[in-house]
Amino acid sequence: MKFIAFALMCVSITHADTIVSTFGAGQSFQPPPGVVIGGGVLRNDPLPDAGVTQAFEFTPSTTSQLSQIDLALRYIFLAGRATGPASLDITIANDDLGKPGGVIETIALNDVLGSVPLQPGLVTATSVAHPSLVAGTPYWLVVVPPDLLNTAFDWLISPINPLPTESASRLGSGAWVTGVATQPLDVIGTAAAVPEPCSLLLAGAGLALIAFRRSARHA
Repeated sequence: MKFIAFALMCVSITHADTIVSTFGAGQSFQPPPGVVIGGGVLRNDPLPDAGVTQAFEFTPSTTSQLSQIDLALRYIFLAGRATGPASLDITIANDDLGKPGGVIETIALNDVLGSVPLQPGLVTATSVAHPSLVAGTPYWLVVVPPDLLNTAFDWLISPINPLPTESASRLGSGAWVTGVATQPLDVIGTAAAVPEPCSLLLAGAGLALIAFRRSARHA
C-alpha cells in the first residue's frame, strides 16, 4: 500500500516554453499602421496574384510541442472595398531553402478580434495537432486570410528593432520574396517531459521490490 501511495505522488511535470518572442515588454507593440496581409483590393493587385501572404522564420533552441501562437493584429473592413470576413489561417511550415515549405499544421480562425474593424489587439491561435518542433531546425510561421483579395489585416510592428530573423512575403500564389522581419509574435510550446527524480526513485523501488520477492522465495 505504501508503494502504491508513493507511485500516485510521482507525476511527470511539463512547462510552457517560449520558442520565440518578438513582442516588447508585456506583449507590447507599436500602434498602427503595420504590414497589410491579404487586402488585394486595397492595392489594386493584378489578378491572379492578388493579396499578400506574410511569413516569419524562426529556429527553436529546444525541442518542444507547439501549444499556441500569439499575434498583434487589427482587422480592416472598408465598405464597398475590403469587405471579406475576419478569417485567418495561421500555419507552421517547414523550411525549403530559405523560404516556407511543406505545411506542418494550419490553425483556422474565424471572427478574429470579434470582427471589429480597425481595433488593434492580441490574437491567439491554439494548436490542435501539437506538432514537435525540433531544436536547431528552421521553421516558418505563415499568416494569411483565406480570401486574399477581399479580406485585409494589419500585422502590427514590434518595438524591437532590428529583429534577429527573416521574413518572406508573396502576392497570391507567386514566388516568395525574403525581407526584413518587423512583426510581433509569440510561438509557445510545451517542453518534452523528462524523468523527474521521484520517477527514478519509483523505478528503483520497483526493482528492489522484485529482488526482495525473489530472495524471499529462495529463502
